[in-house]
Amino acid sequence: MKYILVSSFLLLALARSVEMVKAPVDFEEEWCKISNGNLEIKWFYFPITTSKNIDIDKIQKVQIQRQDKGYAKNWGSGDLETWWACDMKRNFRSHPERFYNVKVDIGETFKKGFTVNELDKFLVAIRKWLKVQDIEFE
Repeated sequence: MKYILVSSFLLLALARSVEMVKAPVDFEEEWCKISNGNLEIKWFYFPITTSKNIDIDKIQKVQIQRQDKGYAKNWGSGDLETWWACDMKRNFRSHPERFYNVKVDIGETFKKGFTVNELDKFLVAIRKWLKVQDIEFE
């Protein structure tokens, strides 16, 4: 009985220490998260809504456009160039000038697209990990 209690206690202590070691979050919004050199694009895969995780080291180029300056699909691909994570309000916002469409190119067939609201904070967070500083504003 002592062995079970001790091992349970050790497992609990180990689980808590793993939680404490989690990397701090550099940036997080409804559509993406940057933490420990990883970009998580939320609601990426259709129709299962799981996230796409990208090692920021693999990003070759970042393109940013204000949502009132161009059209982007709400979810999926319309141009066979970019796969857009889900944002059903992307083309229907009352203040689209406050939101941005971001595309990252990691050298695959499709660029990965998602929405960002707080662009300044996003740029600070991604530049912390980004090796190439190829950020293009459209």
